[in-house]
Amino acid sequence: MSGRWFRWFLIATLAAMVLVGATPPAAPAAPGTGGPVVESSDIATECAGKPVRVAARWYFPPGQPSALVWLQHGFSRTAANLDRVARAYADDGFLVVSPTLDSVNLGGCAVAYNIADNSAFARTIGGVFGSGRDLDSPLANSLVRARDAAGRTDVTMPYRMIFSGHSAGGEFVVVAADALRRADPVAYRRLAGLMLFDPVNSFFGVNFASAAASLGADRLPIRVIASQPSVSNNFGQGVSVLQRTTRQTFLGSRLVTGIHIDAEGESTDLIGELSELAVPRPRNGRVLRTLATGWSSDMVADAVTATYYPGGRYYDLLLDTRTITTLPVR
Repeated sequence: MSGRWFRWFLIATLAAMVLVGATPPAAPAAPGTGGPVVESSDIATECAGKPVRVAARWYFPPGQPSALVWLQHGFSRTAANLDRVARAYADDGFLVVSPTLDSVNLGGCAVAYNIADNSAFARTIGGVFGSGRDLDSPLANSLVRARDAAGRTDVTMPYRMIFSGHSAGGEFVVVAADALRRADPVAYRRLAGLMLFDPVNSFFGVNFASAAASLGADRLPIRVIASQPSVSNNFGQGVSVLQRTTRQTFLGSRLVTGIHIDAEGESTDLIGELSELAVPRPRNGRVLRTLATGWSSDMVADAVTATYYPGGRYYDLLLDTRTITTLPVR
């Protein structure tokens, strides 16, 4: 067994021992803080010809949301591990839904393509988000239950949406976005762009590369925050694919001292830390969240807030302090 495969085997074993397929209860905002309100509500869908219920966390911003963010975790993780970045999105005015998906499934009903091709499941979940504004759709029904529990009956499904994923979740949302483009061009127009955190392409198949090339040709805005190449991110191959296929002049940034679980930040756990033999640096987490929310807001508004890009005050400060480098595009 190669070192790479042994490491993934160790992570998967630990995940099975600790996670047992469950999502920890959502943690509500502390009373009087004015922060996001968090509620859990399943999404009813199907996979491999059978009905499935996907556990999901909903994060409600203090006011009316500007857009919907689908935030997808990676292999051996749950929605709880992206809680910190989900709250940052909600603090910035986004309505966030963060599903928890299996990591391994014989029918391909998983976040990662490992023992079975999961592209059909990605297409299905992409369709769930595409139909999210339809009355009585699976996503709309999940929102209604969550908003009623949160006391936020004023919230309706936003028109614009961002697909955001970490690690294998990055591949999953890329494949889902391209499937939505092909299957439902009207719903696809609601997709403002993709925000990817150190996306990892599968060891198998070409689903990620094919979808990335199609979305690149379509010029869908894609932003990436990458860590340093390592075993955990398949040595940066997913980011390299996006660098080759993008038609954008700016793709994103790499954290100079970044590790694969920076997107999780304070929401990581022992499994995450063991997989990296390190813990996320708080400054990297703050930078990641600032850039991600800034870029996502710009994608929704079809705008450019100069400070978050090369030549801007904040971005250039990050360059000057050797916090980030700019990902070259090819």
